[in-house]
Amino acid sequence: MSPACARRPVGEVLVSSPPPLRRRSVTAVTLVGAFMAFLDATIVNIAVPDMETSFPRNSLGDLSWVLNGYNIAFAAFLVPFGRLADRWGRKRSFLLGLAVFTAASGLCALAGNVPLLVGARVLQAMGGALLVPTSLALLLEVFPAARRAAAVAAYGAASAVAAGIGPSVGGVLVALRGWELVFLVNLPLGAVTAAAGWRVLTESREPRGLPLPDLPGAGVLGVAVGALALAAVKGQDWGWGAPATLGFLALAAAALLVVALRSARHAAPVVDPALLRLRSFSVANAASLLFAIAFFATLLCNVLYLTAVWDYSTLRAGLAVTPAPIAASLVALPAERLARRFGARTVCVAGMLVFAAGACLYGTWIGPHPDFAGAWLPVSALTGIGAGASLPGLGAAALADVPPARFAVGTAANSAARQTGAVLGVALLVAAVGTPAPDALRHALQRGWLLAAASTVPAILLTLFLTGGTGRDGRAPAVAAEEEVSAPGSAATPRRAEP
Repeated sequence: MSPACARRPVGEVLVSSPPPLRRRSVTAVTLVGAFMAFLDATIVNIAVPDMETSFPRNSLGDLSWVLNGYNIAFAAFLVPFGRLADRWGRKRSFLLGLAVFTAASGLCALAGNVPLLVGARVLQAMGGALLVPTSLALLLEVFPAARRAAAVAAYGAASAVAAGIGPSVGGVLVALRGWELVFLVNLPLGAVTAAAGWRVLTESREPRGLPLPDLPGAGVLGVAVGALALAAVKGQDWGWGAPATLGFLALAAAALLVVALRSARHAAPVVDPALLRLRSFSVANAASLLFAIAFFATLLCNVLYLTAVWDYSTLRAGLAVTPAPIAASLVALPAERLARRFGARTVCVAGMLVFAAGACLYGTWIGPHPDFAGAWLPVSALTGIGAGASLPGLGAAALADVPPARFAVGTAANSAARQTGAVLGVALLVAAVGTPAPDALRHALQRGWLLAAASTVPAILLTLFLTGGTGRDGRAPAVAAEEEVSAPGSAATPRRAEP
């Protein structure tokens, strides 16, 4: 995952193609590991209403940090932890990330107050940030170049399935034992995956001499995103012109400046300035961040509306919000094919317009009385179709001009942009909803949906600045990505572990 992958040392020996049984075993282990991290990004949303019952003295703004703490740490450390794993060893990094993620899940379930729960979630995200990039690298190492595109597709499908079933699985778990079971389920799954990984994974790393990633810079980036989210969550309570609000906004700006200065000078920066100079990379990642604000704000708003206004149980709400991510998963592949033909810009803009229309319908058409089949289901399908057409296309467009040696770093950066958007989406939704009286809650949540719809406007405008969806040599992003994954010297190129 490091730019240093572009140079292959003289005399380097490639790992021979593994037998089919071992390839299947490695695929199962790495996909389950990544599945756990991706699942936890969505499964906890459905548990928020139950957490409100367990912690009645804490507001929705307080509980939002259970979601935001995970997303902030995950976004900040995804790229540097991937580079650290390249240097330290991918197998041991995968197992360490899995151990931290699993242990932190147990701490989440045992947390007796919200600050402890948020702290455990941050630790869990640190494990996930180490688990995700190493799982992809280890997966690609056991596939020949001609089949790596299929492996990437399987990896993407696992993440999509995790997002799709997260709400329904979370609803079942909360109904069985409460929000704690959402975290406890990771313990046996993590233990089995670690035992299997110890047996079937093979160590690999990049050549000696790679620079250490900028971990302090990642911490400063986390401070920047956290300060911005805190100002958004608390701004209404403190006052938007209050010293505390302005102080945290200033802290966010100062921290971002520090990240920019460190990235310009560091050998392995959190944000690679060379990639930012690529128009497709910068524009698509910025659009991904803005659209993620709308997407994640809508996801949480849906859960709150179903449980607080329609008085759905957690299980029923989990099942009710599932059609949208399922629709997104189903439309993602046809949308990718359309992007090959018509360009990512056209498909992404169309998808975001559809999503915005669905968010507007949530905010204006969904009534106070339950009507799942006649109102909720068609609107959910609309937003799901829009998300499925937009997010994968933006990810592909972000990589259209990225050099092969930096493909994995570019992928991680796009994931980090989406996670940052998730933080801001939850924070802005909490600010828009506030703490209304029970009879005003429905209208407050309608404001949240309309805010999500409005957040897609700048994303659409930015996407219009993309080129027609091709890289500098005219390849469609999906084609470019497929070739870059297979290219010699790419981040996925297998290497023997150093002695």
